[in-house]
Amino acid sequence: MSSRNKILKVQKLLKEKKLDFWLIVTSELKDIHSPWILGTKCHTRHAVVIPSDGSPSVMIAEMEAPMVKKAKIFKENEVYTYESPDDFINFLKEKLTEKGDSPRIAINYVDDLYKGGEETINYLLHGDFLELTKIVPKANFVSAQEILYTLRAVKDDDEIKLHKKAAEITIKAVKHAIEHIKPGVTEAEIAAEADYIMKKYGAEPGFDTIVAAGPNSADPHHNTSNYRIEKESLIIIDLGAKYKFHTADMTWTVYLGDNPSEKIKHMYSVVKEAHDKAIEAVRPGIEAWEIDKTARDYIYANGYSAKEFMHSTGHPIGIHVHDVGPAFTEKEKSKRALIKLEPGMIMTVEPGVYIQKIGGVRIEDDVLVTKDGHEVLTKTPEELIKL
Repeated sequence: MSSRNKILKVQKLLKEKKLDFWLIVTSELKDIHSPWILGTKCHTRHAVVIPSDGSPSVMIAEMEAPMVKKAKIFKENEVYTYESPDDFINFLKEKLTEKGDSPRIAINYVDDLYKGGEETINYLLHGDFLELTKIVPKANFVSAQEILYTLRAVKDDDEIKLHKKAAEITIKAVKHAIEHIKPGVTEAEIAAEADYIMKKYGAEPGFDTIVAAGPNSADPHHNTSNYRIEKESLIIIDLGAKYKFHTADMTWTVYLGDNPSEKIKHMYSVVKEAHDKAIEAVRPGIEAWEIDKTARDYIYANGYSAKEFMHSTGHPIGIHVHDVGPAFTEKEKSKRALIKLEPGMIMTVEPGVYIQKIGGVRIEDDVLVTKDGHEVLTKTPEELIKL
């Protein structure tokens, strides 16, 4: 959906919920909704005000106003600039009180954050909130969570096309990266090769590329380092290209050498089968926890436990690597595990097994929920690649 159509949809939702405004106030790329709506990244402090009816508006520093105008989502007369903090404050006061002194304003935070999750909505900083309470002291501020869930959880055809392009670039990047794996090369060098390809094809890394080699592969969120890759070791590569604000997420596990141990071969085969079974279960109407249970039951039945598989089976993906929507996790661990899948949702499926001092295996694909079942948007290898 175009950003202008997003604005129209937001206005419809605001009216339904009897809200007066959706407000984004941010700086230094702290809120992903700003570039998603504006069509460009802005670093200076700025505000996006979308009323329930009438024209939206942006207040931004003079140096970045031309970028917003060039994106052609906001009209020329909807883009305002400021020279001083007072200009910014007065703009907010004027816009946010157009409907009266006690407006109902949706802002980007989450109710029940620790139990419900949805961190990728929770972007308004406390300092900004305190300023807003001074600027509009009688305002009733509410969470924009429901509005953003409606906007982001289910992707339309245009967004699915962008995700497919991001996935295509991600596959190019990982294939290029593994060509450079050899003894003595560092994890950081392999990550750089992947990042280069993403940028070469018009994208950027959607998150820090993970290259975890040898014993480091036993840590699911290993920080890519200058560790030198050794012969006869597992290497996990977790990466995702962000293309026009849409992020893919894929993980390959490869082996440098000719003789993986029986333990490593067993780890890979179990994870791959769990991955395949979980994907096969993806369809509309199923609750998210059931996908996790499909993968988890298979892994546990084949000799592993929660100690070796300590993360969820997958998550929604979209404009953020961890998007809003269902979570493929155990149902007692998150309310999001109870959400039913709908056509248009894009989820990762990424079971793993990790054993300290030996290594880890994670296999991850992006999966689109379709009307009749699912479509795999990325494709990991059927067998363990030996380099």
